[in-house]
Amino acid sequence: MCEGRWGLARRWRVLADRYGNLLIAANALILMLASWTPGRFMMRSGIFSGHVEHALAYALSGVLIYLVAGRRLTAWWAAAMLSAYAGVLELGQIFVPGRHAGIDDFLSSATGAGAGVLAAAALLKRAHPGGL
Repeated sequence: MCEGRWGLARRWRVLADRYGNLLIAANALILMLASWTPGRFMMRSGIFSGHVEHALAYALSGVLIYLVAGRRLTAWWAAAMLSAYAGVLELGQIFVPGRHAGIDDFLSSATGAGAGVLAAAALLKRAHPGGL
């Protein structure tokens, strides 16, 4: 049973090493498109508030980034970079018709980014105490 878990971790690491940068770039592109879509084309889930949607999107992004690049980045650095990217995307909304930049949206995004990165770091530490 334990071998299966280690095998899965090794397979994930091989895939992350091979396709990790592509996954991170695709994630950044998706976040950019979602942030800079003009207001009349913007879609919301209808389930959550805009702030919760921001936090969830960036939490999932934080998990992905840290699972892929955790060996190259510290958790602090990954969270800081993702939060900075959220700030750039939020400021860019000033120039998008029907959108507006808001500090509350940025704070929701940064909180989600930090939570996602920390969750992934805890998951990796628990799954493989010696480090991957």
